[in-house]
Amino acid sequence: MSKPSRTAVAFAALFLSQVVLAVPNDPCAAVSSASDVQLTLALKDGRAVFEDGEIILLVLSFTSTTKHRYTADVRNYDRSGRLDTEYYCVEPAVPDPLATYFKAGAFMGGGLGSTRELDAAPFTVEAELNEWRSLGPGHYRVYAISHRVWRPPDPSEETPYGRVSEVARSNAVDLQVNSPDPKWQDEQLRSATQTLAAAPSPEDARRAARTLRFLNTPDSTRQLVKLFWGVNQQQPFGWDFMFGLYSSPYRKLAIDSMHDQIAAPGQPITAEFLSTLVNLQVSADPAWDSPPASATDEEAGRQFWERRRALTQASMKLEIQKVVAALPGKAGRIRALTLYGLLMSGGSDQMIAQTIRPALIAAWADLPHETQDELIEFRWPLIAGPEMLPILRRIVAEPPPPARAWAAMTRDAALKHIQELDPAEGRTLILRNALDRNAEPGLKLIQLLPKEDIAVVLRPAVERISRHDARDLDYELLGHYADASALGTVRAVFEEHLGTWACAPQSAMLRYFLRVDLAYGARQVSATLNARKDTGCYRQLLQSLGAELPQVQQRAIQALDDSDPEVVQDAVVALGRWGSADAEAALWARLRRFNQDWAGREGQLRAVPFDRRSPGSQGAELEQALVSAIAGGSNWICPPDKLARLAALVSTKGQGQQIEGWIEQWKQASALIMPAWFPEDAPTFSVLQYNSLTEEQLRLKLGQFPRGTKLMLQFWKPGQISPPVSMALQEALYERMRSVAETNGLTLGKANHP
Repeated sequence: MSKPSRTAVAFAALFLSQVVLAVPNDPCAAVSSASDVQLTLALKDGRAVFEDGEIILLVLSFTSTTKHRYTADVRNYDRSGRLDTEYYCVEPAVPDPLATYFKAGAFMGGGLGSTRELDAAPFTVEAELNEWRSLGPGHYRVYAISHRVWRPPDPSEETPYGRVSEVARSNAVDLQVNSPDPKWQDEQLRSATQTLAAAPSPEDARRAARTLRFLNTPDSTRQLVKLFWGVNQQQPFGWDFMFGLYSSPYRKLAIDSMHDQIAAPGQPITAEFLSTLVNLQVSADPAWDSPPASATDEEAGRQFWERRRALTQASMKLEIQKVVAALPGKAGRIRALTLYGLLMSGGSDQMIAQTIRPALIAAWADLPHETQDELIEFRWPLIAGPEMLPILRRIVAEPPPPARAWAAMTRDAALKHIQELDPAEGRTLILRNALDRNAEPGLKLIQLLPKEDIAVVLRPAVERISRHDARDLDYELLGHYADASALGTVRAVFEEHLGTWACAPQSAMLRYFLRVDLAYGARQVSATLNARKDTGCYRQLLQSLGAELPQVQQRAIQALDDSDPEVVQDAVVALGRWGSADAEAALWARLRRFNQDWAGREGQLRAVPFDRRSPGSQGAELEQALVSAIAGGSNWICPPDKLARLAALVSTKGQGQQIEGWIEQWKQASALIMPAWFPEDAPTFSVLQYNSLTEEQLRLKLGQFPRGTKLMLQFWKPGQISPPVSMALQEALYERMRSVAETNGLTLGKANHP
């Protein structure tokens, strides 16, 4: 199950640094790098004459005369609709319609994709030329440069990424764009507008939205302003409306129309609407273009972005004031969405927050359910307070949704917030839900209960396990909290279905056995690893033991030489993440054996996507896992001297370069601790080669660094991360980490602090 808005929220929580993408001086001068790969470009349906503002459809066809060598990335979109896998060259030259959007250097992308092995059968991709180039009236020649095709490296071929990108240059096609036809343009505008107003199918809505986006007339610009208010799940085709405003040749008209819409009763003024309005104004001035890629003065670049950010924040403040003044003219859902937009855009301003927050809570019933869920699950600090208790109680009073459904996640969040606001009531409600057979709250929620309540919940959970009528939560409770009194019952149930359990219940019971009867648990881990007939759970069994792994660490070390490469991979990852300090020596020994086994055959170590089971592919994956486990192990440190030893043992160029990069990071004057504040109450951290550390894991790692190590904690100022993180929260984290650092002889400073 997927839910784009939830994913988008997670992405939006990350600060996207301003960068300049390195692009060749003349990408259109590129030539094909593989003679046995052919890229053919054609105009769809053979059409070669188009109206001004009409969508120009292209068809790209990829083939190869060599089998099992080349792979093409199938993906043809990202969240914003723009994917620069291809570069479209037009003669005479025409502009990129989104130059003012992308030249700022920070934007959101992302999306799912797959791959396709190339052969003589054409692999085709459709593209709309208007996405990349603005063609006015005239005659044009078009060809494409594609970077979609790649291959595994040949033996002894050096590549840092485990794949070699190929360039494919297409043939050229000619087309004609007619002079503007006002009658045709008016009809396109009318038809697209009517379609969007008629609750169309997703495909019809997308086609209409893109028709409006590329029409590029004054009237289409005004219509885009009236239609635009969100992106992603909020407004699935909002990206097209927004990009239509960025690409419109009538920039001033777009800005003026957006200002007019601020007071319109039927226009919700969301955070996306406000940020687009502000960015349109800032990017209209060439003085605020990003510095050129050739600029090398880091301090000057930093000052530029600070000035640009200050201008953007000042402009946003002015626009927020206009929206606040217009609030009395908005009602119902429009008003609620506008309040949400104001809180999202200006929530770091305490005066705005104090005014808007109670108004948003009062308008709660008018918010879309998606927005309500996002506020409760992901934006809680914006609305937290006792005024939310009646709303939270109503959510919990509803019948329990299916386990792991999105509604169940919201329900768990509501129960957690009730417990924060009223501990006694929260305890009662969480316990009631934990005992309800029709409900299945998450384990993290149950862990908020005191021990005596957990014992009450545990008894019926064990009974259900004995009857083969248990929830996944029941097995998790067993794994975490049951004592030896349940051992006889659970042993009988487990042995009855040895080797046929689903992965989650099996792992929970094994963790329980290891905790209450180590000898028996160790035997069952071995027995389960040997039972490889009915399920594939053995492939990640050792990792699934989690913190109990050290109890059977010797069995995991033995698995480093298992005949099944997937079991070996599982053992390597598990030992790196949960193994004790003693596991480090075993991983080094396994890497040395790997190095000896592949001596003289290093060129065969390469990942082959269409042959993942080949010895070379599996060997390359194992070496990568060993390097990551040794360098990034949780319970030991791997400083430059160890990294240098590691580099001497690796057989592939890519892993060697990875290690060299880590060594260079250690040589810096200080190491940067980079927090990712999403969710805000459970941030994760990266420092040097260690990634996705919880706060507890970061504390542990600070205890392993050599005394005298200098560290810097990254702070996020208002406007640098969305949603904003309060400076008080960041300062509190800093003080906690500074205390740990000082205890261990380290120094911790502040980076990017106001």
